[in-house]
Amino acid sequence: ASSLARARWARIALALLVGIALTTQLGVFRYYSVPLDDQVAEAARRSWVDVRPMVLRVLPALVLLGLVAAAIEWIWLELAARRSIRPRRVFAAIVVVVGVTLGGPVRYGASELRLPHAAMVFARAKVSSPTTGRPVLPPLVSSKREVPSVLFVLTESLRATDYCAGGSVRCVLGAEVQAALPNRTDFPEFRAISSYTAISLSALLTGLLQLGPREPILSAPDLFDYVRAARAGDARIGMHYWSAHSGTIFERTDVPSAVDSYVSADTLMGHDIEDVEEAIAGGIDRRLADTCRDRIAGLAPPYVLMTHFSGTHAPYFFDDGAAAFTPFERHVTWSGLDRVHRAYQNAIVEQDRSIARCIRAFVDAQGTKPYVIVFTSDHGEAFGEHSAIHHGQNLYDEQIHVPGFVAYGHGSLRASEEAALEAARTSYLTHLDVLPTILDALGILDHFAMASMRARFAGASLFRPRSSPKSLAVTNCSAMWACPINGWGMLMGGRKLIAQPWDGGWRCMDLRGGEHEVERGRCDDLASASRASFPLMPNGAPNQ
Repeated sequence: ASSLARARWARIALALLVGIALTTQLGVFRYYSVPLDDQVAEAARRSWVDVRPMVLRVLPALVLLGLVAAAIEWIWLELAARRSIRPRRVFAAIVVVVGVTLGGPVRYGASELRLPHAAMVFARAKVSSPTTGRPVLPPLVSSKREVPSVLFVLTESLRATDYCAGGSVRCVLGAEVQAALPNRTDFPEFRAISSYTAISLSALLTGLLQLGPREPILSAPDLFDYVRAARAGDARIGMHYWSAHSGTIFERTDVPSAVDSYVSADTLMGHDIEDVEEAIAGGIDRRLADTCRDRIAGLAPPYVLMTHFSGTHAPYFFDDGAAAFTPFERHVTWSGLDRVHRAYQNAIVEQDRSIARCIRAFVDAQGTKPYVIVFTSDHGEAFGEHSAIHHGQNLYDEQIHVPGFVAYGHGSLRASEEAALEAARTSYLTHLDVLPTILDALGILDHFAMASMRARFAGASLFRPRSSPKSLAVTNCSAMWACPINGWGMLMGGRKLIAQPWDGGWRCMDLRGGEHEVERGRCDDLASASRASFPLMPNGAPNQ
């Protein structure tokens, strides 16, 4: 009797294990189109502030489905034990299910036990990195007679096709910002080099391609370091960072000490936030706009102020009663993506008001002093295109084509710089052009002490004539940040080369007139250039 009881408990344990493993894998695969493995687990752990709300939301359904699957598996095992089903068939069914859920692919010559390995990686993955120490730069004295103050506005998950076409086209979702800056210069072909915030933010701040070992990128000078070294005569140029994001968005832990004033979602909320939903629900962008209104006038010019908004991140903040796009739904279901998209559009309209308030406060504070405003988003957002939701899964345009513009006033630019900026309207630009542009606005880009650092920049200032486009490596996977799905490629002018693990080879995309795939031969030069950055394809095959 005791041996029968032990056997029954063993069957129950096996059924529960199979049920939990199967539903976990199905849940992950439904969202990411790849099974849960060590790579997905590390990405989830490092993005836990974003992932946690989604996991908590689907957990009840996954538990229920897991119990149902476990019950079915247990019934099969019980019937087999009573010889109602041939044992070989039951054993084969168990092997298939366990193999799919617990086993894994062969990765670079090593077999991987998918779920156990993923669990260990999730438990051990680092959420933040230790500070490596700020680089010490020599004084960078501006060449400008009067240095403009710079407002750098970075927003979240804002894709170009939903925001604003700019120019003569009326901006519906970004109407208030457009009204505040009617003479701005829009760049309709502006792109991020990643669809992950951490990688995009690093590219924006360092001006570097996000490839190679982690430490050289993490320890490279960034916008904060350059501005703190910058001088307008004998006076230092101020650097300020005000954000609706948690400080954990940075891979470095020493950002507060690198700026003259620091605001984060944690300080705006009055406590450390646990996940992104808490910040979004707290109307954090409105609080950031209030900070702009109350504090900008007190900043001593010249300075650089970076404001970082977040309300267009899922689950999308706006007042339900004032929603212009209905019906809407904030939480994702594959059958209701059109309603989720409308929630996103409502969030863009809501955020537009907050950004416009901040911009107006900045312009008013300048009086007759020169100023420059730079605006973009960290990445775009997907709503079912290419079987993806939100961002981070691929490098198609819905996830990396972002809005971008520059505005200026009161003599901040020379005539030649104005002409170059206007000519850039039709150029294919990236985040890598932002840092050189800001440093150029401050008059320190050509400083002799910048020579070695300037040579490393992958982009160029928008205030200078554009040279012939060069190939740029783009990726969601780097030593700086773990990604759930291998996805990388190349950008060059109006062409893009991309690949994911299930692609047999590179895909060539023409960006002119909207992204569309063309014959592979039109990207042969990009494929050749890709080998220096990507010796392997996303599926592990040699990049030949």
